[in-house]
Amino acid sequence: MTTSKGTIQGYNGVASVDKKHQIIIDAQAFGEGQEYHVLQPVLETIQERYQRLNIHHNLYESGIQVTADTGYANESNMKYLHEHNINAYIPDNQFRSRDPKFINQKKKYGQHPSQAKKKSPQLYSPKAFTLNNKTKQCTCPAGNKMRLKKEGQSEEGHDKLFFESKITDCRKCKQRTECMRTPNSADRADGQGRQVSFILNKNQTKTKHTDWMKQRIDSQQGKQIYSHRMSVVEPVFANMASNKRLNRFTLRGKSKVQGQWQLYCLVHNIEKLKNYGQLSH
Repeated sequence: MTTSKGTIQGYNGVASVDKKHQIIIDAQAFGEGQEYHVLQPVLETIQERYQRLNIHHNLYESGIQVTADTGYANESNMKYLHEHNINAYIPDNQFRSRDPKFINQKKKYGQHPSQAKKKSPQLYSPKAFTLNNKTKQCTCPAGNKMRLKKEGQSEEGHDKLFFESKITDCRKCKQRTECMRTPNSADRADGQGRQVSFILNKNQTKTKHTDWMKQRIDSQQGKQIYSHRMSVVEPVFANMASNKRLNRFTLRGKSKVQGQWQLYCLVHNIEKLKNYGQLSH
């Protein structure tokens, strides 16, 4: 799983939780660093399960409210929610900055250490690289051709290109100290060359559905609904990590990790039924 914080070999445990009882209604494990692609398959799995158990024919037509954190916010997800008429509240990563209540938050409480900007040497920015939009080719400041590693989309729905230099080019490059954050990595067999990404057509507006969600989440009703998310799902993860001591998965392979994650979630649900459930007569 590769994120802005680094790369690890592992999985994320994702859980969907009922607000009233904190019962886990869906649990899945995914081996990707980003979570936004998880939203659609999770919602569809829940829908299929409720239909199969004859609980509800169309769960989302009932007006049920769905909340998720900012990791699930991007244009394609907002489009999916809008087109399927799902009553969801998922904020973008700038929603706090638009809320007047949080204007003086940093001044009052200071900045969290994890958000403090670390001083790093001035390296070549993406502007120093030459991009050909038509051929999708990129040239580094030293004049070497970079390979197109992958194509994707930004959170706003714009096309995004990811390039990486050949490690052999970086290894013999005299400019790597001005280009790479860790120049010595080019000397390792498992190292990587300089990476850079570009967002295409950035000036074109492609945030129609994201803007729709911003209006929902910025409304008084949206703020009130979303404020409950922390007290709904976070205690469940706290129970897993602190009480059940599931700080990391101990198996390899998605099927095994999925089984381990779902077994822990099953134990959580059994405890809920034991402590608070009642038999119907």
